[in-house]
Amino acid sequence: MVGKALVLACVGAAGVALALSSVSGARTSVTLLRGTVGPGFTINLTKQGHRVTRLAPGMYRIIVSDRSGIHNFKLEKSGGAFERRVTTVGFTGSRTITVRLTRGRWEYYCEPHESSMEGHFTVG
Repeated sequence: MVGKALVLACVGAAGVALALSSVSGARTSVTLLRGTVGPGFTINLTKQGHRVTRLAPGMYRIIVSDRSGIHNFKLEKSGGAFERRVTTVGFTGSRTITVRLTRGRWEYYCEPHESSMEGHFTVG
């Protein structure tokens, strides 16, 4: 009787483990992007060391390293549907955001120096 109960307990535990792995497998994956601004008049957004020009729609974690107190890093979707100031003028250090990028044209820039410090990419 004990052997039968042990087998049933093991089968039940295996079923729970399988169900949990199926649920965790359904999570949305998050892709890492890295942004930098400064110390000179430079601003970049990269994925695995390459400049971002096109991305698939989805969830992204963006780590921005702001290396100058005279710059900031702002991300927005053309048309004003989304706008996020990741770092502010006066701040130096790193900030991280997680954002869902949707189809369209996106841009990142330094607000005080937008005419010379900007980049853009397409999603979709």
